[in-house]
Amino acid sequence: MMYKLSEIAKLIDGKLFGPPDLVITGINSPELAGEKDICIVYDEKFIDIVKERNVGAIIIKEGLTVEKPHITVSDPRAIMPTLLSLFVKKKQLFGIDKTAIIGDNCIIPESCFIGPYVVIGDEVRLGERVIIMAGSKIGDNVTIGDDSFIGYNVVIEDKSIIGKRVKIQHGAVIGKEGFGFYRSKDGYIRIPHLGNVIIEDDVEIGANSVVDRATLGSTVIKKGTKIDSLVLIAHNVKIGEDTAIAGQSGIAGSSEIGNRCMLAGQVGVADHLKIGDNTIIFAQSGIIGDIPSNSVFSGTPARPHREWLKAQAILLKLPKIIRQLGIKDVADNSKE
Repeated sequence: MMYKLSEIAKLIDGKLFGPPDLVITGINSPELAGEKDICIVYDEKFIDIVKERNVGAIIIKEGLTVEKPHITVSDPRAIMPTLLSLFVKKKQLFGIDKTAIIGDNCIIPESCFIGPYVVIGDEVRLGERVIIMAGSKIGDNVTIGDDSFIGYNVVIEDKSIIGKRVKIQHGAVIGKEGFGFYRSKDGYIRIPHLGNVIIEDDVEIGANSVVDRATLGSTVIKKGTKIDSLVLIAHNVKIGEDTAIAGQSGIAGSSEIGNRCMLAGQVGVADHLKIGDNTIIFAQSGIIGDIPSNSVFSGTPARPHREWLKAQAILLKLPKIIRQLGIKDVADNSKE
């Protein structure tokens, strides 16, 4: 892939300083960029790095200068998705591999790709340009919308509804039976899960993540939400629009996450809770109660973030406080 510097500047709405016909063939970090590469410099401390390298061109923030061909933009981070997309190698995939197994009464447009050893159940409806990679299994009565991508070894169970432009990464499981049991005097009794999973448009689900189907009704992930790898979404959970959930987090059954929330890594949310819109939860927090909208929480059990920070500051001062109070035994142990 080759682009003139003027083409790149126009695409990212930047101001060009340098030869418009300079050809760029790749993108790389400031430390590794070569004479045909373009790189992004976020702030002034990286300019010294690119000065010492034979870099093809640089994208920098307005107000910064460098004596090399460069493009200035108001926010270099904001244009990164657009710039990286220029250099993505896109392989055209279409057709049904001869090893795939297709059930009865399926609708599969010619624009779709069904990879090797894919198994598709009965009454499955695929939209245009759906890609299903090798080894995946699609259950009965599943619907997958236009331009969705299903990675390698993904399992999508019966009655799941997947929207348009959804990306489900390798090894994810959608619609498995949830972790529901009744504890009787004779032991645990499995509760059947008769519901399904609904994933709306433009959702992404990371590798080896799991979304359980509902006991009754639907587990729902609303449009635009992004879920990292190794995340568990339990049965009957509802996740709002444009929410982001980082890796190793877990949402227990029947809890609701609002719109535009951010859950950092290893956050745990107990069952039957409600987290309001625009909430931020810091890493490794344990949520055991409802959280109102527009909140910032952290810690285990989670508290408002400023309150948690004050508690941590006090905790670090405890050994000194104990010594001042003259509690000898505890004070001596605190020195260890």
